[in-house]
Amino acid sequence: MNPENGHLPFTTREELLAELETLRRLLADVEKPSCDADGDGMIIMRLCSGLCLADWEAMNRQRDFRDWLALPLHTNPLPFLARIQETLKELVFLSEHDPLTKLYNRGAFERILSAELVRAYRAGQSLALVLLDVDDFKTVNDTYGHPCGDKVLENLSAMLLAEKRTYDYAARIGGEEFALILPSVGLVRAEMVVSRVLAAARAMTILCDSVPTPLHITISAGLSITKGKIPTTREKLYSLADAALYQAKAAGKDRVMAAPIADLTGPPEKTLVRADEKRFLFTGLTKG
Repeated sequence: MNPENGHLPFTTREELLAELETLRRLLADVEKPSCDADGDGMIIMRLCSGLCLADWEAMNRQRDFRDWLALPLHTNPLPFLARIQETLKELVFLSEHDPLTKLYNRGAFERILSAELVRAYRAGQSLALVLLDVDDFKTVNDTYGHPCGDKVLENLSAMLLAEKRTYDYAARIGGEEFALILPSVGLVRAEMVVSRVLAAARAMTILCDSVPTPLHITISAGLSITKGKIPTTREKLYSLADAALYQAKAAGKDRVMAAPIADLTGPPEKTLVRADEKRFLFTGLTKG
């Protein structure tokens, strides 16, 4: 331990990091055991004399040991336990959110939509799903570069978070495709919400590095709803919204199209649109 600041010397910390990295590689094959659920397992502990919380935090930042637990032998364990709890919260957030936009990711979106559909049917309430796609986004990437494309997605995500209600859900479900889940909203109110979102997108001014003029974008939207009168699957509601989004693109983009109410339709028909036709409508290009 360095007597001047109470931390491990740099060389000692590097040696400890190397040992932990070696152990992590060795454990990689046994962290997914093939034994039964109630089979044997072990907790391996290593005494690190002189290691304080500040040192451990520094090592975490350097090599990301957030999946490792560290507790002191004699000092107050509360700061360590608080850090473990904070790490668990961070890991849960990362598992459910898109790293660029901080919106829910595709997996979380599907889980939430399934749960909201069950809730809507039990309560006999409406539920709206909106699929949103940035118009001609590939042109933005090709013309201004992917960092500028990322800035567009970040600005759009911030706008969605600002425009949605507290109990609505916003997700990024694809490259430039987003979704809104609107509980307890019927067709008329949902169309009003989406129209407001499209207007906010048109009004955005996006500044990209090395781009002399501000960028402006538009988005297209497909809307589907269920009144909660009959059970509706996630796949059906999504398919209806996706077909409506395709119609919005085909009709000229920068608009919202609503699908027939899910409760009044049969199983969604498979689209007959070829992949190259859909690509042209969404990006303006026939390839790439």
